Amino acid sequence: MNHATTILALPNELLIAIVAAGQEIEEGSVAVQRLKPEWTWSQVCRRFRDVIVGAPGLWTLIDLDLHSDALADIANLYFTRSQACILSATLRESEDIENDPLVAEQLSVIVPHIHRIRQLHLFLSAILPIALAPLRHVNACNLERLEIRNTVDDFDADVELFSAGAQMLRCIGLKGITPHFPVPWAAALTHLELRRGDEWTSAEGSSWGVPIATQCPLLAHLSLNTVDISMGRLHLPCLKFLHISLLDPTADQHYLLAIFDLFDAPALVEFTISGTHADQILVLFNSTSLPHSSFPALTSLTFVGVSCGCYEIPDDALPITSAPPLFPLLSSLSLIHQCFMSHLVAGVLSSLHTWPVLKTLTLCPLVDEHRPVEDVCDTLWNACRSKPQVLPKFRLPASLLARIKNREAEEDEKSGMDMELFDPTELINSFG
Repeated sequence: MNHATTILALPNELLIAIVAAGQEIEEGSVAVQRLKPEWTWSQVCRRFRDVIVGAPGLWTLIDLDLHSDALADIANLYFTRSQACILSATLRESEDIENDPLVAEQLSVIVPHIHRIRQLHLFLSAILPIALAPLRHVNACNLERLEIRNTVDDFDADVELFSAGAQMLRCIGLKGITPHFPVPWAAALTHLELRRGDEWTSAEGSSWGVPIATQCPLLAHLSLNTVDISMGRLHLPCLKFLHISLLDPTADQHYLLAIFDLFDAPALVEFTISGTHADQILVLFNSTSLPHSSFPALTSLTFVGVSCGCYEIPDDALPITSAPPLFPLLSSLSLIHQCFMSHLVAGVLSSLHTWPVLKTLTLCPLVDEHRPVEDVCDTLWNACRSKPQVLPKFRLPASLLARIKNREAEEDEKSGMDMELFDPTELINSFG
């Protein structure tokens, strides 16, 4: 068979579909896609070129290096060939160039076409108030999703964006940048992710999230990597998913309880917190009420620990005697890289009779020289042997799952646990 003839005989519609499928790259990827399929396939022959150039939908994904000498020409080519189609634009600074004063000039190439852009992703290392100046007073009438990352991570900037309007904007993800509020489009936001640069990794000044979140009453998803108890209370009636990081490694055991009390979110169903310590979790679980409210709709609660060096259980550590009444509908509990893991697991399992709706327990102990995997394995094995009640499904990492399988082989006895493999990598990386 003549493969060249077979490829050249592809119908136009199938050719367009193949090129479109090749354009599906990972959203938010920092790396530029070098071999763009619309370019590669259009070089095969004259017919392919005519078909691909004549398909506006194949020229709607703009992916550019802001330091490219051909930036303006390539951008204008995409704007022309896409005709009147709505666009997605990703613009990046080269990793080896920082604080280029020409970035604002380069970025300005999209301004005349900003009304056609639905998604905008910017990865910048320049001084952001200067670099983003072209976007300060424009109207992005079709913009729905905005992502801006400060790739240097050594400063944080307060920047004014789209003061002339962005009425369709629903989702914002920012790192190393804070939008200058108030803005006319904040009230329509449903997704908000705010991450400060590395120089702001202290609780000082972290109340920045309050004036932003309080102007977004429709928020359903909120992610903050800077939060502390001085923020002030947040009333978020539509919030369903909350993802935060705690910054103070020296906080006392009541700190987590105070964090929970910050949020008035009656519709919240999923809460993920990084930077927790076991003693804080124990205080939270043993609390009968919060000063202001509980979380009546919460079904999923995840705690992600840090490398805190806590290995010895303190003498005053509270036991877990019952399910926390703060979360009456909690059906999924996850303990990821948490200190005192076996102590926490033992407390939950010994009080399972008070957790009537808990269906899934995810346990990912740290793998190190202090035997957390072995200790958690022993705790689970003993709970199965005693069988005081029906156990939940366990989601476990490969290390713990293998240890339990080895235990079954050593003792020639099945554990009886309902287990599935769980990899915490994606969850942990989401706090980066």
